[in-house]
Amino acid sequence: MEAIRIGFGLPNVHSVPLCLTTTRCLFPRQRLLHSHTPWKPAKQQDFFVASSSKKSSDDLESSLPTPHFSPSLWGDHFLSVSLDRAVEFDELEREIETTKPLARDKLMSSQSSDKEKIRLIHLLVSMGISYHFDKEIQDILKHSFTKLDDIIVGEDDLETISIMFEVFRLYGHKMSCDAFDRFRGNDGRFKESLVRDFRGMLQLFEVAHLGTPCEVIMDEALSFTRNHLESLTSGNASTASPHLLKHIQNSLYIPRYCNIEVLVAREYISYYEQEEGHDENLLKFAKLNFNFCQFHYVQELKTLTKWWRDLDLASKLPYIRDRLVESHLVALGPYFEPHYSLGRIIVAKINMIMVVVDDTYDAYATLPEVKALTECLQRWSIEVSDKLPDYLRIVLGSLFDVMGEIEREMRPLGRLYRVKQVVEKIKIITKAYLEIAKWARTGHVSTFDEYMKVGVLTAGMADYAAYCFIGMEDINEKEAFEWLNSNPLIIKHLTAMFRLANDVGTYETEINRGEVANGLNCYMKQYGVTKEEASRELRKMYVYRKKVVVEEFMNSHDHVPRQVLLRCLNIARIFDVFYTEGDGYSEPKGKIEHFMTSLYLHPIRLS
Repeated sequence: MEAIRIGFGLPNVHSVPLCLTTTRCLFPRQRLLHSHTPWKPAKQQDFFVASSSKKSSDDLESSLPTPHFSPSLWGDHFLSVSLDRAVEFDELEREIETTKPLARDKLMSSQSSDKEKIRLIHLLVSMGISYHFDKEIQDILKHSFTKLDDIIVGEDDLETISIMFEVFRLYGHKMSCDAFDRFRGNDGRFKESLVRDFRGMLQLFEVAHLGTPCEVIMDEALSFTRNHLESLTSGNASTASPHLLKHIQNSLYIPRYCNIEVLVAREYISYYEQEEGHDENLLKFAKLNFNFCQFHYVQELKTLTKWWRDLDLASKLPYIRDRLVESHLVALGPYFEPHYSLGRIIVAKINMIMVVVDDTYDAYATLPEVKALTECLQRWSIEVSDKLPDYLRIVLGSLFDVMGEIEREMRPLGRLYRVKQVVEKIKIITKAYLEIAKWARTGHVSTFDEYMKVGVLTAGMADYAAYCFIGMEDINEKEAFEWLNSNPLIIKHLTAMFRLANDVGTYETEINRGEVANGLNCYMKQYGVTKEEASRELRKMYVYRKKVVVEEFMNSHDHVPRQVLLRCLNIARIFDVFYTEGDGYSEPKGKIEHFMTSLYLHPIRLS
């Protein structure tokens, strides 16, 4: 049971320096070829785990599971990072404003064909600079989509068709997957001659992750490309250039739409720099933009670290996960752009304080205590907390203080409605926490179906979307929350995705501390299957849900603002970053640590 524990971690990854030029692979070599047979918990128990002993009700209600979370990797590090570089920051901003018109002129050139413009848009997206030209891009694609059939007639280049498919779908235009029929033979299978087109195969692999539930051809494309690309990267006689080969390895390890945008941009810039004939102006623009974003991230982390240190909850409540920087990485998932800086700070603060609440329900408080805490939360009043022990008064008071601080900050901006909406969602999620806590403290292993009815409430994706909305200036708040409160399909399936991924990723941790109310464990019990069999089935459910999210993202553009929908699509990308194997939020040492280091500590060299 997680508050906003967004993540899929990779435990026991060997320590490998993050390589940002493609002379070395960005990711651990030993994980590359099998990275997408995910969700395989380390072997302990083969079948479902029941309560370890028959205790009386009183014993169970007073028992305390003992959490063992590792200390923060970062501590107060960002307080010591000097940002007395206003001149450098201003220079970056000036250079960006100088290079931006060159990119815009290239995008808007009347000399460029529709295909050339779409390929350029794809490049801008890949390097994390498309947001500078969002309106121009939407206008171009809206016009191009009306004549799509004419644009693609006779086009037999796999990379070109795949790029167009990705770009149109990413901007809400449902380009038909029938466009890929031209690459299949008489037997209905993809032509083997395609395997020599390394760039086309890689691009098809990436866009296969944008399929919807009924598009069988996209499943076939994913299997076909993965198998051949894995064979390519594992062989010693590849004719692919070294930098392309490593780019393929990185994509196999974590595909683009299983990764957050700014991490994709970080890796792609290094790859593009080694491409023959690359555009120097665009490359410089992308590097400047990344470094400019990084300035914002470090400043945000300085602000957050001071805030967290002043709360001092890590010492007052030693059972909690001290994961402030990881919470900022979570906040980068929905939006990485500089103008969402306030939004990221708000998301990270609420995420962190809700992790404290979650850990209290999950791993420390007794059942009578969480019942009393829930009562106080439902009333949303510190005045009724006299029955709580001191440590729970700290939890409750800290939550109220954080939300009060955000409310005061939002008041002059006219966004109090958003904060009130978040408070109501916190009340809902904590009621669900209580239900799971009852099961956990009494050793109850429900059926999987019964568990999911409550488990999806604890997943809190509607809550997380609401956190994101607080800091967004580019939405109509009443319309956004009215849509969110209607429980749209995209939110339902995001919620189920998180619940499924989290329960597999946290299985070992939860079982080891005696918490048997876990979705994977419940599935094993209901269907009498092994852990690996249950994990495979939950993975299938996850993949299906993700396809629905993609479908709803495209189908909802006619009545939901793109900025709202994009947050939802981007939230889906967070899960794979943190939860591929294990719980990367709780135990970030390894992959998540490398990602954070690349984003927060190392600017890109401009020359």
